[in-house]
Amino acid sequence: MNILRAPSRPDVDSTPFWEACQRRVLVGQRCGACGEWRWPPRAHCPSCHAREPVWEELAGTGTIVGAVTVRRSLDAAFAHLLPLPIIHVRVDGTDGAMVLTSNLLPGQWPQAEVGKRVAVRFARVRSDLILPQFTIDYASGDDGSSSTGSRRAPGR
Repeated sequence: MNILRAPSRPDVDSTPFWEACQRRVLVGQRCGACGEWRWPPRAHCPSCHAREPVWEELAGTGTIVGAVTVRRSLDAAFAHLLPLPIIHVRVDGTDGAMVLTSNLLPGQWPQAEVGKRVAVRFARVRSDLILPQFTIDYASGDDGSSSTGSRRAPGR
């Protein structure tokens, strides 16, 4: 059983985000009137109250601003996922407004720390679902390693 999943029925405000993920593109929402970035998505702007949401493609990079590694499960259904690194990523290009909760790709959990640069990678977690996940962005020079590949999603 794969428990990683997005909402079974995205709401009207978040549907464009989930549709873009299925195309392996990371997008963010901003106000078409005042330009303010916002997350989570919503119909009206909290700054100017306009109802002009605009979706824009983002570079897919960011910085970890929060990290925790879950090492013990209270439910056996989750035990196969441990250790599970959960990260909060402040997405570049959104003036700090978009912070996604996600996880690192397998094998990178020991490197999950605040301030580490990451890049999006899209992972198919079910036959009908692709989710944004993250990988350490070695191309940023954070740890002196050489680049391991493109910052963009594979195939893009």
